[in-house]
Amino acid sequence: MVPLQVMWARRGQHLANGTSLAAILPIALVAGAVYYFGRTSPQTDLTVALFLAVGSTFGALIGALAARRVSDRALKMIVAVLLLVLGLKEVYDTVVVAAAHVTAQALGPGQYALIAAGGLVIGIASGLTGVGGGILVVPLLTLGFGIAQRVAQGTSLIAILPTAAIGAFTYSRSGDVDLRAAGWMAAAGVPAALIGASVALWLPERVLVGAFGAFLLFAAARMWPRKASAAADATR
Repeated sequence: MVPLQVMWARRGQHLANGTSLAAILPIALVAGAVYYFGRTSPQTDLTVALFLAVGSTFGALIGALAARRVSDRALKMIVAVLLLVLGLKEVYDTVVVAAAHVTAQALGPGQYALIAAGGLVIGIASGLTGVGGGILVVPLLTLGFGIAQRVAQGTSLIAILPTAAIGAFTYSRSGDVDLRAAGWMAAAGVPAALIGASVALWLPERVLVGAFGAFLLFAAARMWPRKASAAADATR
């Protein structure tokens, strides 16, 4: 949502960030409910979501407060490269090797602590960029902890709720949230989230991994700073 606002609506980066975080809240809430109630067993891990939320909530606050002190161009390049690497890994796993994820039942205290630390880092990135933390949470859970793709996606939707709320509130205090625009984006995004989450519950796991990898590659391309945004960033 952030790149679309910057390119099409000509919003400033910080206003786009805050508005995106506000719009993410109802979309993630609805999609998360589908993952939880849409099948015979919930496709979420609430314990993992809790640890992610603890770390990412503090991270989102730090990121939103630090947003005006960090170069938009440098941050976008870092996130884009990270998304590129993760996307290529997901596509490689789909095309070359069979998906070999296991459930999160064997996670111990040390791993939960690492998940919280990962949530902190992702929260900072989300607060700085306005990008939904789920883009980074899902690869963290699947590649780092062997959690199944579908469960990771459902868990990320629940975990990003406090992150988005804290980030949106912090941006709103400096006037960087357009509530009307956020409402329109949420109105369009909620039905799409219902459809997308329902399709994700139906797709085979391997197809879902490949589709998410392709999405990460697309997000990396959109995140990479363009010449116009670079020039605007240089004039700050």
